[in-house]
Amino acid sequence: MSDQQPPEEPSDRLPPAPGERAEPTSAASGSMQPVGGAATTKARSKGLTIALLVGAAVLLLGVVAAAAGYLSLRGAPEAVLDKVPSGADAVVVAHLDPAASQKMNLFRMASKFPDLGSEEELKQKLNGFLDDALSGSGLTHDDLGWVGGELGGYVTIDGAAPEYAVLIASDDDDAASAALQRFRDASGASYAESTVDGVTVWSPVSDDQPATAIVDGTVVLASDSDAVQAVIQTDHGASSVQDDQTFQGVMDQLPDDNLGFAYVNVHALTSLASLVPGGMGGLDTQLAAYQGAAYSISAESDGLALDGAVTTDPTKLTDAQREALGSGPNPLLAITPADAYAVVASSGVGKALEDSVTQFAQLGPGPARTIERLGLIGPDGVLGHLTGDVGVQVGPGSGLLPVGGTVMLGVDDAGAVQLWLDDHVPLLLKQSGLPQIAGQTFKTEDYQGIKITYGALPTTPVAWGVVNGALVVGLSPNAVEQAVDLSNGTGSSITSDADFASAVDGLPGTQTLLYVDVRGVLSAVQGFLPGDQYQAFLDEGGKNLQPIKAVVAGGAGTETASTYRVLVEIP
Repeated sequence: MSDQQPPEEPSDRLPPAPGERAEPTSAASGSMQPVGGAATTKARSKGLTIALLVGAAVLLLGVVAAAAGYLSLRGAPEAVLDKVPSGADAVVVAHLDPAASQKMNLFRMASKFPDLGSEEELKQKLNGFLDDALSGSGLTHDDLGWVGGELGGYVTIDGAAPEYAVLIASDDDDAASAALQRFRDASGASYAESTVDGVTVWSPVSDDQPATAIVDGTVVLASDSDAVQAVIQTDHGASSVQDDQTFQGVMDQLPDDNLGFAYVNVHALTSLASLVPGGMGGLDTQLAAYQGAAYSISAESDGLALDGAVTTDPTKLTDAQREALGSGPNPLLAITPADAYAVVASSGVGKALEDSVTQFAQLGPGPARTIERLGLIGPDGVLGHLTGDVGVQVGPGSGLLPVGGTVMLGVDDAGAVQLWLDDHVPLLLKQSGLPQIAGQTFKTEDYQGIKITYGALPTTPVAWGVVNGALVVGLSPNAVEQAVDLSNGTGSSITSDADFASAVDGLPGTQTLLYVDVRGVLSAVQGFLPGDQYQAFLDEGGKNLQPIKAVVAGGAGTETASTYRVLVEIP
């Protein structure tokens, strides 16, 4: 607190383990000496902001430097995790000097983007960003030459007063100490110097600035002196976050070599639901099964990858969460054409949708009657025939439309769904109040035994039909006819496309999927834009998309863990 007085006598003993209450100590004036300006009474948020800005600036320094290629290939040793206390609820680590394979892959990819500029141009831009980020801290980019190979930080949630620390590896402790002194001088706050187990700790007399220290070659900027002491104790042998089972369980799902990662103890965060007035609107129930979540970014031989993982408690999974488990492939990919520019497919939607409509029906007699009249739920309800698979694809158009596409919903009884459409769609159109989509503006056709309904006027570019296993809604009859052909084994689906197969090969699964054929999209744009407009598009940043072949994402889930990967494919 801002009125707290510094103890008189520095303590040489190790502080209590995190979570234990420290015993009060007697003090004698003079042993902790305020340094700097007068004490202030500013809010702690300023100190947090300054510390995080310093950390963000250093992170920016490392990431851009790595991408530009002026880091050595040696790779720096781990310097942060063994100082993060066990029980930390959120951890972030950036490898500013990553493994050789990571840097070589970054160099290769960076060379494909000429707009990144030369090494000197990148340095100039970086220095400008750093100076802006460090504004008000008393530091400039020239003061960061001591920064080593890693940057990290953690947050421990303790009621309404979270504890945090930013950790920056140092290659030159003397230069780092001088930079910290400039930082403290610029703050205008009074600091008291003490020694904790051989480590010098600078604690602000008021609460608006971070406490600072250099612990075993690592600069620490922390929320308070207790957080610094926790770092010291962890460095000197107490359990670190690496010993935490939740941390271990989720990190084991991620690649060992990466540029950085973030970890969150989801269970600890959801425990805060009791502090939120009115609860979390049921979100706490949805998150109850989740234990830990982690994400990493890595430079691969075929592109830039973002991996994610979530560990779960099988006994707390909801029915909807269990329905979404699996690895695929999503069955709707079989009726997705090979020339699609973009595809989104997901599973496990059916049960969640039916549960939502059921809850809505319980709001009162009015909603209940409407839902009953529409035949959405119940023994014969149409939602009961949804498999939970959903797909959307966008591809080349036909006629006047430059692009086309379909929305696909997996069904387990085509006849029952077609009957529902015949009974209820005319009623819905009549009640819509929009004459341009009245029932008489639609026609039907029989295509290979499948009834296709479509808009007969240019103002109604929509068509639908129920193929074997899916309700397909498209912008034209041709789009639905193509899905009919694919369901009958005629034509080429996207699963037979070599580029698609190559892109999804490294994914954990394709039950849930995102795929964007970037080169196909650029080719389509070039096809319908005049030459001068397409060139203007390239000059205004479009050429930065040209090195990218595709963007693909997919995941798989079991009862104990779900994994995801997003890959920006840069061959």
